[in-house]
Amino acid sequence: MKRDFISVLDLDGELEDVIDFAIAMKARQKRGKCPEYLRGKFLGMIFEKPSLRTRVSFEIGMRQLGGTALYLSPSEIQVGRRESVHDVAKVMSRFVDGIMYRAFDCKVMRELARHAEVPVINGLDNLEHPCQILADLQTVKEHKGKLKGLKLAWIGDGNNVCNSLLLGTALAGMDMSVATPEGYGPNPGIVKEARKVAKNKGALITLTNDVREAAKGADVLATDTWVSMGDEAEKAKREAAFKGFQINARVLSWADRKAIVLHCLPAHRGQEITSQVMDGPHSVVFDEAENRLHAQKAIMARLMKG
Repeated sequence: MKRDFISVLDLDGELEDVIDFAIAMKARQKRGKCPEYLRGKFLGMIFEKPSLRTRVSFEIGMRQLGGTALYLSPSEIQVGRRESVHDVAKVMSRFVDGIMYRAFDCKVMRELARHAEVPVINGLDNLEHPCQILADLQTVKEHKGKLKGLKLAWIGDGNNVCNSLLLGTALAGMDMSVATPEGYGPNPGIVKEARKVAKNKGALITLTNDVREAAKGADVLATDTWVSMGDEAEKAKREAAFKGFQINARVLSWADRKAIVLHCLPAHRGQEITSQVMDGPHSVVFDEAENRLHAQKAIMARLMKG
């Protein structure tokens, strides 16, 4: 039976196993010994939104696993417009062994997964970004040696990355505190589900508009751009609303003295994060970017190996 990775919750009960698998494969890759788990397999990559890290990490990841990735641009498919979601899913399933879809709409993402006969991996939609969270938590575990019992503070927009981090930290037994301006909080349905999971894991989720409250004692500080793709028309409004929600030296001083800093990139230095912090000793931003490769290899091998 085929499995998809549409939400972080799809790894309930095995999230840390996948992270440990990614860490192990990374170590083997550094020694030049990456197992070719997907030799002869093909991944179709459907992009509706551009990306540096998503495209490069999936293409190189498939190559390192012995397989082949095919990039399909927004103009080539137009899922649900030029051709129905059902038909795209059925046709792609006859050609490839897995589909990575980077989509505008989470509803279309789920519809594609429902009709596809091969595993579908969510490369981002407007509700979640689960592959990013695998890389984030891998990075935290590499630097902290554990996940359970740590506190992660999110400062900024309650966007799709924040949504997936809420679910991921809850599954991992981590506390998470989210500081956003009024009206820019994470998805209420995601918050409700994350709190339910966190309660079972002995973890705590806190929402606030106070950056200091969120950052206090945090083991991990995380942020993302204030203006995501699709929000460009609100740029001026958002930049005004998010003043004071920047990760800088002052905010870092409120966190644990050994705190690490995450940013999923691309970063707008001087807005959501300062260069002083991003290039400083607490930053693990580029380890996090590299780990997109290894985390995605782990999920592809898990779903597509057969």
